[in-house]
Amino acid sequence: MDQALEARLKSLEETVSALQQRIQDLEDIEAIKRLQCAYGYYLEHWMSDEIIDLFADHPETSATFVEGTYLGIEGVRRYFGKMKVAPPEFLHMVMQVSPVITLSDDRKRANGRWYGYGTVAAGMVNNAIDPMYMAVIYEMEYIKEDGVWKILKLAFQMHYAYGHPQKLAAPPAPAPEQEKKEGGFEQSLALSPDIWAPYNTQYGSGYIYPMHFKHPVTGKETQERAYNATLKLQPSPFKPN
Repeated sequence: MDQALEARLKSLEETVSALQQRIQDLEDIEAIKRLQCAYGYYLEHWMSDEIIDLFADHPETSATFVEGTYLGIEGVRRYFGKMKVAPPEFLHMVMQVSPVITLSDDRKRANGRWYGYGTVAAGMVNNAIDPMYMAVIYEMEYIKEDGVWKILKLAFQMHYAYGHPQKLAAPPAPAPEQEKKEGGFEQSLALSPDIWAPYNTQYGSGYIYPMHFKHPVTGKETQERAYNATLKLQPSPFKPN
């Protein structure tokens, strides 16, 4: 075989290999999108078992909400297991939109940033829907185990929630008989993160949840961390005194 033919075959092999990697990357990104969107659909009716099963049982697994971070799969189960079966009037419809997904170099992990926007309703008031509207940021980390993408870390920043003023006040803790009511809350709704959030980063604070990705054109770090350092954040309203 002459050198020209050998060089051409090598070039074709490299092209095929690169295209195969590109196809695999696209398939991984689509699988991650499907995973995240499934989370949103299960969240709609608080399908706790299905939500928990989206997470990896891994030492690094965590879920972070406005009150703080729940560690490990047990922490995830403690948070989402508060309500095993949602009552019929429960609605938690949060759209998972505008993803920016970044695969790791070894393609075993990935990060994703999403907007969440939607409507939450827990019951009828005067025979009418009594909704609350919310806008959030998700910063996610995913892991691929045995060829299946799973959620490793969920980080949720509440920008704002809007509803009737009386609805935005902290709800009273459910009575014991309500906690055990079939089809409703089976556990106390008391917040129980393993790590409490130190500051209030909700709307009005100006806080920008750090982005996992660099600027797609310049390749530079973006300025949110420097900006956040200038803010005078208030203590978290959720942390016990």
